[in-house]
Amino acid sequence: MTVSVLGVVLGVAYLPVLVWIGLGSALLVAYRRSGSTTVFRLAAVFLGSWAVLATSVLVWVLTNGGLPAVERLLSAPLTIFDDQFLRIWLIGTVGAFLVFLAAFLLNQLVGRGFLLVLRPRELPWPRRLPRPAAPVRLFVFDSLRSDAFTFTLLERGGAGAPHRVDVILVSEGLLQQLSGPEWESVLAHELGHIRELDGRYLTFFRTLARMMRWDPVLAYLANALTRREEYRADLDAVELTGRPRALARALFKALQLPPGSPRGLPSLLGAGGRRGRRETVARIRRLVALAESGRFPEDVGG
Repeated sequence: MTVSVLGVVLGVAYLPVLVWIGLGSALLVAYRRSGSTTVFRLAAVFLGSWAVLATSVLVWVLTNGGLPAVERLLSAPLTIFDDQFLRIWLIGTVGAFLVFLAAFLLNQLVGRGFLLVLRPRELPWPRRLPRPAAPVRLFVFDSLRSDAFTFTLLERGGAGAPHRVDVILVSEGLLQQLSGPEWESVLAHELGHIRELDGRYLTFFRTLARMMRWDPVLAYLANALTRREEYRADLDAVELTGRPRALARALFKALQLPPGSPRGLPSLLGAGGRRGRRETVARIRRLVALAESGRFPEDVGG
């Protein structure tokens, strides 16, 4: 009986933490089963709050003795929520905000660096694809690699107010490898990322996860969201073009590096190294299965 009462007491004491973890888990599960932008934004907010918690815990551990503090926290997790540690939470929140700001500025710097270093030229928009209402600029740059990626920049408007501009960069090597339908499918895939705000949220959280290397949970969640968004952008491209095989062929061609080109996987594939190749093969199989399902007209040839 005493054990049961103790269990109830501990359950009530840990209720806020359990509710918070349960809410975050529910959001991520809902996101895996839904293409809703709202769910994605809520999941992004959860990841942001998780980053604040991870930073605050790190500050608390460092200021309370290191390893002994970890042991103390494992035995009594709610200790960190004591009023006396309010200053720790303030420092952790400010620290997380500074990391957020640094990640945002780094994203902007990298994006502008791409345009400055690569010196891309603007491409005409394909007539068979609808141009999105939001400002989008399409560029091609000289490279043997098969690259295609999207990012968002803040630019000053006519009245001085900042506005977002989505940029799609593709390599000359990719364009040379692809037929017309394949190129349109790749562009439709990138439009899927823009439509679901990946350039604003997902790119930011990937950068944040790289900067916050002390938090493996954030890195895992950012990778999981990246994988999910690549699958969703593939589906968006298929819905827009009706050509699952064209995108599958484009992904397969992107895996074939031309002689003399740098090693590594293109950004189109969503990840690098062996894991990136495995993910790409899985995506190709999903696209072929969609083509064979009868939901979309067969797209043959190039």
